[in-house]
Amino acid sequence: MKHICPHCGKKSFTSLMKARCGGMSSAGKPCPECGVRCVNGKASLLVNSVLRLAAFIMIIYIYFVHENLMQVFWFGVVPLILSYVIGFLFDMFFGKLIEAIKRQ
Repeated sequence: MKHICPHCGKKSFTSLMKARCGGMSSAGKPCPECGVRCVNGKASLLVNSVLRLAAFIMIIYIYFVHENLMQVFWFGVVPLILSYVIGFLFDMFFGKLIEAIKRQ
């Protein structure tokens, strides 16, 4: 499955390349066809922000409520790891690429 470059309009990004483009604050990755740098757009920014905020809140809550170290691991660390994995998968398959604003 190829994704469309926002500059040249060709299907040149694979799903893994799209996921590794980074967010709007990164320099992005160049398109294999035209060379213009592209990043994941606002949808990626919103989804990743919500996921990381939810994981952070859960970690803080679990830290103050549970005393057992295994509960802190399962209900604190695992959701944080899952937020990164789900964000990566969202960047792979959903959302749109936009041209990078930040220059190297």
